[in-house]
Amino acid sequence: MTDSAVLLGLFDGLHRGHMSAIDRLLNQRGKKKIVFTFDSLSMDTKGARGLLTTDLEKRERLLGLGIDEVVSRDFAEFKNISAEDFIKNTIIGGLCAKTVVCGENFRFGKGGAAGAEELRKICEASGAAAVIVPTVYDGGEPVSTTRIRGLIERGEIVRANELLGYEYGFEGEISHGYGLGSKMGFKTVNIDFDEKRALPKKGVYLSKTEISGEIYPSVTNIGERPTVHGDGKIVIETHILTDCGEVYGAKAKVGLMEFYREEKRFGSLEELKETVAKDINKAKEFYGI
Repeated sequence: MTDSAVLLGLFDGLHRGHMSAIDRLLNQRGKKKIVFTFDSLSMDTKGARGLLTTDLEKRERLLGLGIDEVVSRDFAEFKNISAEDFIKNTIIGGLCAKTVVCGENFRFGKGGAAGAEELRKICEASGAAAVIVPTVYDGGEPVSTTRIRGLIERGEIVRANELLGYEYGFEGEISHGYGLGSKMGFKTVNIDFDEKRALPKKGVYLSKTEISGEIYPSVTNIGERPTVHGDGKIVIETHILTDCGEVYGAKAKVGLMEFYREEKRFGSLEELKETVAKDINKAKEFYGI
């Protein structure tokens, strides 16, 4: 088999901190570049939590960056394996790794007993090289998935995007909603989304929507629509500010750019309509439409 360089980690969100390690992997010339990760939900031992990226999104983005192969395994298969056996048998033996890359805070082996220094020693004894990537800091704090998730949940989407290096958002098929937006004069599309994803603070966001390779300016509401339904179901509803033609059934990618206002229950549909019009006008002003 071809000699490889293997990067270890979870990589939920593929944020700027992760990109530093990915860049180090991509710089390993003459080797097959592999990311070894775990199925995201199999790592969740403390109850449900929102993912910044699904496993499919993570795989597609990594391959798009130039990674040759993404190996994703169920954590249960490895949680009782010692650190030495994991590196020697799975990574060096199984994946022909001549270089093993990880972040300085990466933990592995039974009970997370081993870290970067243990990896260095195991690799050295096995004839492989270890590359330890320093933590990326921003504003005096590490760039981490937990930090970014908290920002998203508080609606601090601008800051979250700065740490991610891209706009946080959702990918899914465009579906028909209840048609209320059209009746009020604001045509909207609903985006089906993976319910395992981390949901931002409920409210209205400036956004951009990509459909079939074209990017459209938009405004997106994330919430329960309490004025008209109030059934507790979370809906991602996007109003595209320019003509996009017939899009139902197409795949869309909505990127959130700025938090406008919190979701609220209005006293009447007329009051709701007036507020939505203000949201749209604010977005049009931003886009110069």
